Amino acid sequence: MPPMNSFMKIIIKILLILSLSSLSYVVTAQNSSGTPYSMYGFGLLKDNYGPYSSMGGVSAAMRDNNNINFLNPASYTALDSNRFYFQLGMDGEYVRISTHSENSNYRIAQNAAFNIALRLARNLYTSIGFNQRSSLGYDLYYYNLIGGSKNEYYDQHIFGQGGLNDFYLGLAYKFGNLSIGVNSIIIFGNIERRLTLYPIVSDSYYINTQTKVSVADAIFDLGAQYGFLISPISRITLGANLNLPTKLNADKDFVSYKVNATTGVQTTIDKEDLNEGNISYPLRVTGGMQYEYKDKWFVAADYTYQQMSQYEEFGRNQEFNDYQKGALGLTFLPARNGRFWWQRNKYNAGLYAVRSQLELNDIKIKTIGFTFGTQMPVKISDKDLTLGVAIDLGVRGTEENGLIQERYVKLRLNIAFKEQWFMKRKIY
Repeated sequence: MPPMNSFMKIIIKILLILSLSSLSYVVTAQNSSGTPYSMYGFGLLKDNYGPYSSMGGVSAAMRDNNNINFLNPASYTALDSNRFYFQLGMDGEYVRISTHSENSNYRIAQNAAFNIALRLARNLYTSIGFNQRSSLGYDLYYYNLIGGSKNEYYDQHIFGQGGLNDFYLGLAYKFGNLSIGVNSIIIFGNIERRLTLYPIVSDSYYINTQTKVSVADAIFDLGAQYGFLISPISRITLGANLNLPTKLNADKDFVSYKVNATTGVQTTIDKEDLNEGNISYPLRVTGGMQYEYKDKWFVAADYTYQQMSQYEEFGRNQEFNDYQKGALGLTFLPARNGRFWWQRNKYNAGLYAVRSQLELNDIKIKTIGFTFGTQMPVKISDKDLTLGVAIDLGVRGTEENGLIQERYVKLRLNIAFKEQWFMKRKIY
């Protein structure tokens, strides 16, 4: 253990970093996702994120001593026992939206994750951090025919923003080849939806509604990994993690009112405050494996299932389908201790396919993505830094039956570095 003065410096550093990270996270984590597909439930689930985004987002069996794999807490035991880890993930996204007759685009930049990790005792490790769990953001206008009418229309404007975030504290313990872990997660966030209806038959008033949902509760993410040699030059790691179904405490405020278009005077039509409700977070399970050959080739595969058909908001089932995702990732490492920097880089590629919980106009909404990138080790004084760059090219949805298709390009930077805070010098 470090002396008390060094220990206090460590604590001060941690508090300073967490304070700055918290401020940055509050400012950026609630950026709108921009996609109309985020208007349902608690927003758009993140299909591909974490330190292995360039491998299709595989996570269940992934473990190394350069990255904090917060998606499976059992992986913390793979970290260097004498180092203190910091990790920052940032996302940027460009999306082109199209229908059969129109198209548009949007851009987003977000600070998506901040994590730290260290060893607490022999075979016992911990991690703490912030992550974004879902995002909601849309701004849409409709011009529709009034039901039963042949020539009378109405305008509708719908707007939504917000999402859910995580603050977690994780522990992991290693028993020989088996590692187990748990993340205790506080989920929090706000979801706001607004609707404005302009009846064309009467331009003297319009209708506004506002709904705000606030969520704050805890869930637990359990994880396990088991690795074994199948020959002197090859190794397999199996991994799994799950969230048990949980009822999240939530408050809901709803108000609707009529607005005089001339004077701006508002007349309340309905108002509802629900302070003891809940939103269900359904069972979510991820399982996978990683195969390593000669410390050069790594192949990993994941499957994720979430029982979104059981998703409820304030006692009402939202009639979603179950969420499913498959991912496949490949890594090539020329030489871990190679002479040239390009030999020490990891070169990654991956695929993922998602069948989301949404079914609109009798069509199941799916996403397909291709990823590639690299992880570059950099030595700076007594610090080891790993810079991960991931490119994600994907398609979400379809133009069939009047729906929207999104073609996106995402860039993720994952910066992980470790300091020798607990190393004692032997030569002075």
